[in-house]
Amino acid sequence: MSVKPLSHKSWVIYEDGISREKMRFQETIFTLGNGYIGVRGILEEGYEEECAGTYIAGIYDQGKGQSSEIVNVPNPFRVEVYINGKKLSMDNMKVVEHRRILDMKKAVLSRHTVFTDAGKRYEYQSRRFLSLRNMHLGVLRFSFRALDGDAHVVVKRIIDGTTRNEIQAVGEPIKHYAVTHASDTASGVLYLEARTNDLGILIGMASSGDMVTGKFQPAVETKCYTNGESVVREYCFDARKGRRYRFNEYISIYTSHNFEHDVKSACLNGVELARKQGIARLLRKHVRAWDRRWQNCDIGIEGDLPAQKAIRFNIYHMLIAASSEDIDVSIGAKALSGEWYKGHIFWDTEIYILPFFIYTQPEIARNLLLYRQRRLSQARINAKLERYEGALFPWESAASGKDETPKWWRGPDGVLIEVYTRQIQHHIVSDIAYAVATYRGVTKDHGFMLDYGAELIFETARFWASCVSYNKKISLYEVKEVTGPDEYHKGVDNSSYTNYLARWNLLYAAELYNKFLEMHPNRLKKLSKKMDLSQNEVEKWRDIGNKIMFLIGKNGLIEEFQGYFGKRNDVIEQWDKKGMPIYSKDEEELKHTQLVKQADVILLLHLFPNDFTADIKKMNFDYYDARTTHLSSLSPCIYAILATELNDIDKAYKYFRYAVNGDLKAYFGNTELGMHAASLGGVWQLVINGFAGVRVKGDILSINPRLPRNWQSLEFKLVWRGNNTSFRVSGDKVEVLLSSRNKKIKLPMSIYNKACYIGAGKLTTVAK
Repeated sequence: MSVKPLSHKSWVIYEDGISREKMRFQETIFTLGNGYIGVRGILEEGYEEECAGTYIAGIYDQGKGQSSEIVNVPNPFRVEVYINGKKLSMDNMKVVEHRRILDMKKAVLSRHTVFTDAGKRYEYQSRRFLSLRNMHLGVLRFSFRALDGDAHVVVKRIIDGTTRNEIQAVGEPIKHYAVTHASDTASGVLYLEARTNDLGILIGMASSGDMVTGKFQPAVETKCYTNGESVVREYCFDARKGRRYRFNEYISIYTSHNFEHDVKSACLNGVELARKQGIARLLRKHVRAWDRRWQNCDIGIEGDLPAQKAIRFNIYHMLIAASSEDIDVSIGAKALSGEWYKGHIFWDTEIYILPFFIYTQPEIARNLLLYRQRRLSQARINAKLERYEGALFPWESAASGKDETPKWWRGPDGVLIEVYTRQIQHHIVSDIAYAVATYRGVTKDHGFMLDYGAELIFETARFWASCVSYNKKISLYEVKEVTGPDEYHKGVDNSSYTNYLARWNLLYAAELYNKFLEMHPNRLKKLSKKMDLSQNEVEKWRDIGNKIMFLIGKNGLIEEFQGYFGKRNDVIEQWDKKGMPIYSKDEEELKHTQLVKQADVILLLHLFPNDFTADIKKMNFDYYDARTTHLSSLSPCIYAILATELNDIDKAYKYFRYAVNGDLKAYFGNTELGMHAASLGGVWQLVINGFAGVRVKGDILSINPRLPRNWQSLEFKLVWRGNNTSFRVSGDKVEVLLSSRNKKIKLPMSIYNKACYIGAGKLTTVAK
């Protein structure tokens, strides 16, 4: 059983016509990436409104900014074409035809544009991709035709060393590197080298090109030269009417950040090897690599073509942000599509994005968790600086693991606001611990827990034990002055989300310690010595965990934080055409009301679905759904998941339609700044945990689907305990096919609440 596209339309994103107002939005939508390099979908020749962005995962710099941010490195894809001295661009000529196509299955961006000037038309075409087979390689093929007469043409291939981080919430644009070397080699290969301002990370870029003319060989003058901070290869020739002139470009990018050898040699060797293979062969290898990547993570929806395309769009943008190699990086809030939020890594990665990789590409999930584990020592320092014990992971992380949260930010109304999240938004500590536990539960990667995970779990538990305060009057532990996911209400006491995850963290750590004591005593002894950890301390964790305050009433209604029910009881009374709330956006006013920014208590119910009854879920859903503004893109998907559990499929589909199209149709309102990475992962969870009803119950994978009424079938694949498992949900039945080399394996599952065993290689069908 395999996921099959309904039609090619479900794999492609079109741009038909050109709009200056939408240019930056389209740049984000058409981003290409391979997990190492991300390139926004600008037009190669540039234009007035452009935000040219090329980002390398893990390359950060502070410079004159408030904190480190992902570096917008030199742009290696610049192409300028001059016709009789006039530049071919939308700023200088009229565009009469324009079409771009992003093929998500192949991760290839194609373009066809026709310009007109003084009554004559000129055609420009291009195709580009960032190789998934070789993460250091980019490829560009472009062509030119003079459609209505001969013309004198100058084509410039440029590695542009003038780029800056243009988008700043506070302050002016910043150039985070200095060009240190720009030259061409004897063979016409362009090479540009730059160093970042603070750490001196070396960034090398080489570009080698061919002009393909066929049997009609024009007289071509070629020269290379530096132009300020850029390096240029120039072709000068007379173009005949209607004749197409093609150019192939091979681009190689290396940095000293994760490459120990000579950067320049690596770049030059990279383009030389690529040139020998040729674009056709490189493209075939790239497409095969993407076929393999899509194989385990595609989702097929029959009966809803718009949803089919949109879900693939969401998955595509997660895939291009994640490296298949362990290069010690994570995924930022805007993935590799923009520099907003400074490319920082938030809790979004562990709670929203990571489940997709855990269930489809666990080796990538493991690398993302290693990013946190490798910064555990810094997290210990962070805790000490705030007078806590254990490990305090930063609210915003970059390369070092220090907290990179800026002190000031510009709110939706443009007013500068002081940022307090680094001091009080500590739920990220248990969010990361939760992700480690989820990875272990799904993959059974015991080696990871032995080598890395246990230490992280123990140190996060130690943090919470130092963070609580004991209230003798009620004999309970409290967590004071924190902010939960709902950021309208800052510095509250006993956030239910925060307290419950702290409780879970402490009890899980105690349980893990006892398992190690039983099964891995020698490893535990070594780790305990390293951490100065005793059994008495672990028992203290258990005691605190069992006595942490959790504000749930006798009727099952959970109070978001202590005093929340005393706030002004405002509810949502109006909704827009997309089904989203209409409300006053004055945050100073909102903090006095019960309106919440995003899923908070509802997110808690999603993360611990087996801890709460259906009645408790319904009571809390009804209460908070009427009071949530969904200002955050992290919110609608979570409400939709809970709505499916409560069999309110129409409401779930309303939220799904908004979330899955949030960036594709610009519903979120600021896609031009980059993709909303957390929502991408949240939408995947919505389809799998919500509509497909996939949950882990104890040690069993449970499937209890509830499809939207217009979905005839849903197909997906999961990697469960190291086994590739295919699912097809249609009508009132679920089909399961387990692929395993172990033909004797039988995996226990629960489908429609019926216990069953899935054998390898045999299609199992379970009816409702």
